[in-house]
Amino acid sequence: MTELYHGREQTQAKHLILKRYLEPFAHKILSNPAWPSIDFIDGFSGPWENVDTENLSDTSIGVALTTLSKVASQKGHTQNRRRIRCIFNESNPASFERLSAYAKRAEKDFPLIEVLTFKGKFENNAAQIRAHCTNSFHLLFVDPTGYTGFPPSSLQHFRGRSSEIIVNFMRSFIERFVSGNHEDNVKALVGLVGTERAENVLSAGLTIELLEREYLAMLKDDLGYKFAALSPIHNPDKNEIHFDLMYCTNHYEGLETMRKAEEGALSQHDRNRFKKSIEAKGGDLFGGIFGDMDILGPYQKVRKQHLAECRSFVLNLISLSQRPLRFSEVAALTQQDLFLKRSEIGSVVVQLANEGLVVPTWKKRNGRKPNGDDPIVKQA
Repeated sequence: MTELYHGREQTQAKHLILKRYLEPFAHKILSNPAWPSIDFIDGFSGPWENVDTENLSDTSIGVALTTLSKVASQKGHTQNRRRIRCIFNESNPASFERLSAYAKRAEKDFPLIEVLTFKGKFENNAAQIRAHCTNSFHLLFVDPTGYTGFPPSSLQHFRGRSSEIIVNFMRSFIERFVSGNHEDNVKALVGLVGTERAENVLSAGLTIELLEREYLAMLKDDLGYKFAALSPIHNPDKNEIHFDLMYCTNHYEGLETMRKAEEGALSQHDRNRFKKSIEAKGGDLFGGIFGDMDILGPYQKVRKQHLAECRSFVLNLISLSQRPLRFSEVAALTQQDLFLKRSEIGSVVVQLANEGLVVPTWKKRNGRKPNGDDPIVKQA
């Protein structure tokens, strides 16, 4: 897989997050009687810059079809009753031609998945695409080559309780735009976050960090999602974040699934980044002694920092709340800001209880850690 992504390892990490998210996501959704079917929509599907021209395994198209087909098989879906649909949209004529050819082959290679294709700009096709989303749950994946073509008005079509959205926020592109005096500053900002939020960002002093926060706020407040978070993907050749995967959901299980997918994918990305740096210096300078050990790269460094911050973050949450918070709420609210798994947050809460700062309510059910509906309250 690495050879397919040589020189674009950040794309490999992005696709690995998508793969590691899609499989548990689809199993969880399809196990809920309220959501017996799924529409996966790829608004900027390509393909482009891929090496595997036959199977498109290094594209979001190939990742989605392979992963969701596996789930469909495990769930016992049949060709006569397909319950997963993949909708791919592409505007570039040459890319769409390749997409169409692959979609035809997919009828034989992935018979359990219904495949639809749309040609044209996503923002122009959004309403029509949404009209074809007749399955019970929708996951929209927006992965553009730049930072235009997916205004909030186009995302609005896919909002709702039975939906989630993942947007690849092209930080490296947007940061260059933010740092310069471009003529189209205002127009581009409006296209990203809407008129009012663009004005707020400009008046507060335009920075990439502020724009990221405003984008997450747009996903929550304007589109109406309960939770929104981001996953940073670094460029292995530069000391900078290349992508931010912005994610919004209405359920705390969604955040847990995303943070688990992120941790697995970006820990591997840190290791790949380290190996690439060693190779650039002339091979394995350390005689292979590192093996499969975790390399403390950019993502793991931030995770380590977030784990240290978790204690004060949780205490602040429960102190400010006007009512007792369930552990699932505490974990999800923490995961919006910190790159941590639920089990790690649970361990921090147990430590707070051991210090006499939190009531160990989970012990009433003889639990070792808090979970689900256990109330998390400060010790009086």
